[in-house]
Amino acid sequence: MKVPTTMTTIKRLTVLTAVFAPFFMAGFALLVVPDPWQTLRNTDGEDWIWLILLGGMMVGVYYFLAVYMEDEEEIAEEFQRLDRDHDGFVTREDAKDWPELIRLFDKFDTDRDGRLSHVDFEAFENAVPGRVIGH
Repeated sequence: MKVPTTMTTIKRLTVLTAVFAPFFMAGFALLVVPDPWQTLRNTDGEDWIWLILLGGMMVGVYYFLAVYMEDEEEIAEEFQRLDRDHDGFVTREDAKDWPELIRLFDKFDTDRDGRLSHVDFEAFENAVPGRVIGH
């Protein structure tokens, strides 16, 4: 059985928020705006434009977070796959089947200890243009 990671939990909460936030926002607007139905009928919706814009911004933020978190999760899984001895580092030996990583290993080994930490590996993944997880 796969144990949910923190990233998985954050993704689930983000999805729940994305689904239910518009309903909470509409409910809040119904409570705050005096006589909301009459206001909507009388103003051609101009008083509601802030709600529509906020909803659009929320969708954009949730989309960005979902894409960002997906990349972060893939990077973490790739790091775990490469870290064969599960010591929290990727060595040259661990990376021997990934020529591009071997070629750039020294550039991303910031503390020059012959190992890439998760932060070093993430920097490598984010710096390589057009990278494909799993090489």
